Amino acid sequence: MKSIIHKMNFRKPALAGFLLLTFLFTANAYSQTGWYISSSAQVSGGQFLSDSYTRVFSIYGSIRYQGDDFGITASIPIVNSNVSQSNGMMIPAGSSNTTGSTTQNNMNFGIGDLYGYFDYNIYSDFKNDIEVYLNAQVKIPTASSMMNYGTGKLDYGGSISIRKSFGSFLGVVDLGYLDIGDPVGITYKNPFTYGIGIGKFFNYGEYSLLFYYSGYTKILDDYNAPHQISIGVNYCVSEYLILSYIGSAGLGNLMPDYTTSIGARFKL
Repeated sequence: MKSIIHKMNFRKPALAGFLLLTFLFTANAYSQTGWYISSSAQVSGGQFLSDSYTRVFSIYGSIRYQGDDFGITASIPIVNSNVSQSNGMMIPAGSSNTTGSTTQNNMNFGIGDLYGYFDYNIYSDFKNDIEVYLNAQVKIPTASSMMNYGTGKLDYGGSISIRKSFGSFLGVVDLGYLDIGDPVGITYKNPFTYGIGIGKFFNYGEYSLLFYYSGYTKILDDYNAPHQISIGVNYCVSEYLILSYIGSAGLGNLMPDYTTSIGARFKL
């Protein structure tokens, strides 16, 4: 069971990359220099490489400093996971035993891994509405690997993002590389990462909608390369507050079947 949970954990950089790109799609929210804090509640679930079904509930807290041409963010979650198993069949958490079957539920609670992000605007062409960002991310293993919240290893990576505006529409392309730490008994292939998205702003940026597709090259030889499709919605309540929703569907055995989160960002 422990190795299966470890296989789940590399999905976090995928989500992290998506959250990093949402900064690019809501750059108008960070146009002013200063400090920002955010909080979000997230639920994900899936049946990963076995007869077990895992549901994870997380509450993230983040802090960000926005400079003139760069931003730096730190984020860490409180995590609750529930793993359910029943004679080779997927049993949702909380279900009672059926006649003739044995159901086992394992629930854990604790602090997750600490994530750090850095993005730097290396090129701006205001005439053609093009911006290029250099991004870096790191996962520091603060989660307890004994409790199956993390691999206990350091992950890090980088990417380059190109952002192009077309009136009220916005496109982003992202290419990167990720070095994944190997827990005991598992050897990951360090993947190249890619993503493409399109966003639309409404009412002069008060509302925004984002569609984003992301993927990796192969991470484990015996399984298909993981992919994910996502949708994000933002509502700018004021220059100090933005509300967000993100929903994602994973493609393949190594991604969550679904991830959904709601959150808020505040300017201090």
